[in-house]
Amino acid sequence: MTQIIAIAMQKGGVGKTTTAVNLAAALTEQGQRVLAIDLDPQSNLTQHCGFDPDHISPTIYDTLKAEIEGHENHVANSIYQTEEGFHLLPSQPELSLTELALINTLSRERVLWTILEPVVNQYDYILIDCNPSLGLLVVNALTAATHVIIPIQAEYLAARGALMILSSIETVRRKKLNAHLDIAGILLTMADTRTILAQDIHDAIKEQYGDDIRIFDTVVKRSIRFAESAAAGQSILAYDGKSQGAAAYRQVASELLQ
Repeated sequence: MTQIIAIAMQKGGVGKTTTAVNLAAALTEQGQRVLAIDLDPQSNLTQHCGFDPDHISPTIYDTLKAEIEGHENHVANSIYQTEEGFHLLPSQPELSLTELALINTLSRERVLWTILEPVVNQYDYILIDCNPSLGLLVVNALTAATHVIIPIQAEYLAARGALMILSSIETVRRKKLNAHLDIAGILLTMADTRTILAQDIHDAIKEQYGDDIRIFDTVVKRSIRFAESAAAGQSILAYDGKSQGAAAYRQVASELLQ
């Protein structure tokens, strides 16, 4: 069964895109068929995979627009193979217009699932890089997903923000949009493990959520290599495969596979 994993957190800068691209690369490295979806108008995942969002067409925007307007969406035409072997459904800035268009659309929460359904069985994992909000695009991702990974930056305010995404997940379940949506885990990112604060936050997250929600054993440490790999349009596994960051995302992939 294909696992569709929404990587979601309404706060920006917590490592959603970093997690999406590097987890896609790590799962591919371990023999999995992976599709990464850029569901953010900022198109950071698209750029991180080496594509220019201003000069790539069609994208997920064209596919969603066609579905909303009642046309054939031809999602397969919007999927590209990356140099690292996984597939990408890219984004472009115009995707921001889709949020408004969805408001008056029939079954507006299920549009993403409708366009993905024809290709789902071609993959073992589909990773959805969500935009930093709790709007209709994110609700579509949560409705289509089987699981959610919640990246939390090792900072106090970011840790508190988890309550909002957990509330959204519970709403999606309660309203029967996706009653069986599961939380794959909370992933601590951008941690400076040399500081007492990072350890305190890690301990507090385990204490607050650990009884009900899996906390990944892997902690992704802060590293300049992540920014460098993004600028190079590569995952950290391709950019510096022997780095701590590459090892961390290989471990996250192994935890998922287990």
